[in-house]
Amino acid sequence: MRVALFGGTFDPPHCGHIALARLARKRLSLDRILVSPVAAQPLKLHTQHASYDDRVAMVRLAFARLSGAEVSLIDAPRPDGSSNFTIDTLAELRRKLDTSDHLFCILGADSLIGIRSWRQPVDLLLACDFIVGARPGSGPRLDLTQAVAALPEGISAKPLPTDLPHTGLLELTGPGGRTSHLYLLTDLAENVSATEIRAHIQAALNGDAQPHSVLAPAVAKYIRTHQLYQRL
Repeated sequence: MRVALFGGTFDPPHCGHIALARLARKRLSLDRILVSPVAAQPLKLHTQHASYDDRVAMVRLAFARLSGAEVSLIDAPRPDGSSNFTIDTLAELRRKLDTSDHLFCILGADSLIGIRSWRQPVDLLLACDFIVGARPGSGPRLDLTQAVAALPEGISAKPLPTDLPHTGLLELTGPGGRTSHLYLLTDLAENVSATEIRAHIQAALNGDAQPHSVLAPAVAKYIRTHQLYQRL
């Protein structure tokens, strides 16, 4: 089985998240996508606006119609209140899966660009294969050269040919000859900026969000009903 972890704050989940998951599932023939809201994202400890339970509820609504997607609580609050680190989450997930399962991790381009600041980035990038959306927020598309430049010291990258359309492929090699693969989805169409998200959140609060919004209608309704993001 081909299983992907898609973690993030999802504060709130928006159409860019859904588009990335949908494209990753189709392009890499994923059987399951575990959408996992992170309770305590170490790089965003003081910027989260909605509670963990609210973010889980919104993720359920946002991904309800995406076949193969399911909400995972693997990144729920730790008993000691410590941060959730992706490398630990992947190790825990690996223990829960069958040894024959193929594990992926889905990232947005912004996450790859900042990967050096993550815990144990070299070991992280070798822990499984990665699927990366090529557009970082409202910025220009990320290409393979930029992806290689973002990698931490200790990781080398070699472009590989692939029959997958609109996809760049890198073989990553680290200490001890360990390898993994990074798939760059160059045709991700959604381009959502933080400014747009905040604007649509305010529209949701006013009851004005439309189906073409960056927020799914069910998520917009949840935000309005629970009066989230009042202080944005």
